[in-house]
Amino acid sequence: MSITELINMSIENKNAERPYEYRFVWKWLSPLLVLPRESRAKVKILDVGGAESKIAKTLADLGFDVTVIDLNPGDYGRARWIKENILTFDFPENHFEVILAISTVEHVGLPCYGQDVIDDDGDIKTMRKIYRWLKLYGMAIVTLPYGKPHHPKTFERVYNEVRLRNRILVDRWEVLEKTYMCNKGRWVQDSWINCLNYDGVVMMALRKLP
Repeated sequence: MSITELINMSIENKNAERPYEYRFVWKWLSPLLVLPRESRAKVKILDVGGAESKIAKTLADLGFDVTVIDLNPGDYGRARWIKENILTFDFPENHFEVILAISTVEHVGLPCYGQDVIDDDGDIKTMRKIYRWLKLYGMAIVTLPYGKPHHPKTFERVYNEVRLRNRILVDRWEVLEKTYMCNKGRWVQDSWINCLNYDGVVMMALRKLP
């Protein structure tokens, strides 16, 4: 199955940067498909904030053990849905092999998407939980707004290199890949410094270190 096919199966919102985020996500997830189906059921994957995506449904259909945590309903298929706020819920430590947070962390703790727990440090606390819930050397795939804000501050946080270091990469992470894209009339891949003055996104594959 090609990455393009996987994107088409799992993407719901195809606007703006979403197709590029999903291509990044599947670039890192697709190697898991070499596992035989009976082995996939042993791979625990968490999707943080999956309501506007079919990625959890797709992964569950492919045979993985998938859980979604989100306050809002979505097309989750066979995936397990936990209707909770990530700030007030806990999974066991060292529980998941992979955790996905696609354009989610920036919203946590802000008065949007039905959240009733307001916390200025919601992004920091979410990343600390993601680190704690991952098994050692497990992988987190995280995408975030980057560069120039274009939404109200009550809707999302926007990051630069300092904010990534101080609010997202707060634990011991190995950065396997960090890719930037920005809208310069069309979406293009560019360097972090060239994306600072545009509506952009940073996409990261991270590995948990001890």
